[in-house]
Amino acid sequence: VTFYKNLDKNVAKELKALGQLMKKQFACAVDAEQAMNDFANQCHLLGFAQTTIIKEPIYAGRGRPKKGVKPTGYHYFIDAAPCTDLEKVKLAKLKVGMFILATNDTDSADLTMAALLEHYKSQQKVERGFRFLKSPEFLTSSIFLKKPQRIEALLMIMTLSLLVYASLEHKIREQLTKTEEFFPSMVKNKTTTKPTARWVFLKFEGIDTLEFAGQHFIT
Repeated sequence: VTFYKNLDKNVAKELKALGQLMKKQFACAVDAEQAMNDFANQCHLLGFAQTTIIKEPIYAGRGRPKKGVKPTGYHYFIDAAPCTDLEKVKLAKLKVGMFILATNDTDSADLTMAALLEHYKSQQKVERGFRFLKSPEFLTSSIFLKKPQRIEALLMIMTLSLLVYASLEHKIREQLTKTEEFFPSMVKNKTTTKPTARWVFLKFEGIDTLEFAGQHFIT
């Protein structure tokens, strides 16, 4: 959907640029043809079914020239019939799903292209774990540590906490799958078997256990 929205915008942008080019005057036909060729090479989506160079005379003075008066010169305009080039659109669509992966580990025989792609995709799991740093509740901007040793200590604590958090979340999801149970989703009137640990914590806020005379009461 995003690709086609951008496609419409980019086609409109190229059509607008073509309109400006067609209004431009050129001193000779060669200059007009060269400008049209340069523009066509820069277009990523448009093609041109027909291109014509229009020659218009220039007369001295204002108003309609008298019969038999010869022009003092000529200027040239571009007249082009644009169309959407489907081959260019196909190439643009292919580029959307392409990205470059590179590594300097050229000695490892086990690092195949498939393994490199798998390692790259696995980074997302770690990055998602640290997205809590952007949360205003974590108050990251209020923490200032000057010494490198303290920064390293904080990173160690954060990494260990993330490990515990991820382990707990894994256990919750694993047990829900084994017991074929579910948990209320963040979407209203929906359920899920893969809740986040933070969502589980929020749902249990305000629930207290009271022990009285050997009995447990949940409030």
